[in-house]
Amino acid sequence: MKKITTLVLALLTVTISFAQVFNTEISERFQKESAKDIYSIVFPSAYGFMTLHHLDNVMMDNTKAMVLTKYDQSMKAIETKTFNLPKLGLRAADLQEVIEIGNQLIFLSTVMDKKSQKHQVNAQVYNQKDNTVSDHKVLASFAIEKYSKSGFFNIAISPDKSKIAIFATMPFVKKTNEKAQIWVYDNNLNLVSEHSETLSFESERAYNEDVFVDNSGTVYVSKTTDIYKKTRATHLLKYNGVTIENTPLTTSKFQPMHMTLVDVNGQPMLAGFFWNGKKGMIKVNSTEGNDNDGAFLYSLSENKLIGFHHWSESLNAKDLKSLEVADIKVIGDDIFMIGEKRLTKSEFRKVGNTVTNDLDYQYTIGASVIVNMDTKGTLKSFTSLLNGKNFTNEAKEKGSFSALYIENGLYVFTNNNYITNYPFFTDNKPTFNRPSVRPNGSSMPTSPYLIPHTVATVPQYNMAYYIINYGNDYWFTKMTW
Repeated sequence: MKKITTLVLALLTVTISFAQVFNTEISERFQKESAKDIYSIVFPSAYGFMTLHHLDNVMMDNTKAMVLTKYDQSMKAIETKTFNLPKLGLRAADLQEVIEIGNQLIFLSTVMDKKSQKHQVNAQVYNQKDNTVSDHKVLASFAIEKYSKSGFFNIAISPDKSKIAIFATMPFVKKTNEKAQIWVYDNNLNLVSEHSETLSFESERAYNEDVFVDNSGTVYVSKTTDIYKKTRATHLLKYNGVTIENTPLTTSKFQPMHMTLVDVNGQPMLAGFFWNGKKGMIKVNSTEGNDNDGAFLYSLSENKLIGFHHWSESLNAKDLKSLEVADIKVIGDDIFMIGEKRLTKSEFRKVGNTVTNDLDYQYTIGASVIVNMDTKGTLKSFTSLLNGKNFTNEAKEKGSFSALYIENGLYVFTNNNYITNYPFFTDNKPTFNRPSVRPNGSSMPTSPYLIPHTVATVPQYNMAYYIINYGNDYWFTKMTW
């Protein structure tokens, strides 16, 4: 399959009986306030949308500004509101999650301060109707003595966005077992449950773990020990609001790697990718990525592996390494999961033969694969999606993907010299009237690039908004079908 950089737009199910036509309309051009600004589109509607933008990967400790701008249906700016993330002492918090629920955005951030001897999670709520931001609320906190032993927070959001789980590992203490705390909140920031426990694992300076929460508020933690040794093992911790249970996930042929929690018709399941543990050890900072040998589905209600599928011989799987679950949706009795290779490294920038103090970040995005299983875990197909591509610094915004399903098909919108799309699981051939721009006032039209993570679909409308780019210029785009 040709080498492409993919944008797959957000998922919808639409019943129509003709080949799909995608039309686009663009706004006036604009430029970012900073090359490091990250833009997203929130509150999309038939009458307009809002943008949220903030600086990414900044080293400033005293101010972290969030900027919200409202646009009308012609994609013209109406008003802007700026607020700062909270501080602890002189340190500004780092943004971790933004949850969009109805007409509200919940901003979750973390901050620690040695002088205050605290590490905490904060929440602020923006109300679109009133254009107001609440005072921050501390959702979780524990004491620290120094930054090198500051502990960790992991935050998880349930699939229906009704629950927020915070799992904290306390600061490292030599020759002791790990101490953990768990908080569960509803989306009105009311405390649902809280728990503290000393676990059966030795206290470490760092942990390999992922946290999930289902729609009922049950918290799951996948915790991998001895990650680079033959004794590597993954355990599943389950917190039901009262106690923590520990279940082994690893078997002799199954080492779960990256996974996510998905609600499958009311049942919580873990879906992701595995390594068979036979070809060699997991490598430290591998430049090629770590091996993946297939996809799996695990029923949390049954505590059972119900889908366990090695790559098929027809699949070009040699570069399917370090896969992350980039997108997963349940459509009827089908589960569509897209895995994408993601690697990041950094190095000091060179100017001629001189090494500077500035860091360059290198991102590898892709190869990727579409996994189609039914809800009982039976494999229906593996499909190669795209090959890998490398990006440096801010250019990574042009990579990665999302997905749009129409007529039981998957439509892939790509950056491949010009904007186009490719259909999967359908015989339809879509018509895409791609946007055309005139950068810097040029008289010659040019095909721009899509910015994948900005895509936002309008509920109950065949409409989406996203941002396109060429050089230093950006445009908002409205797409209808």
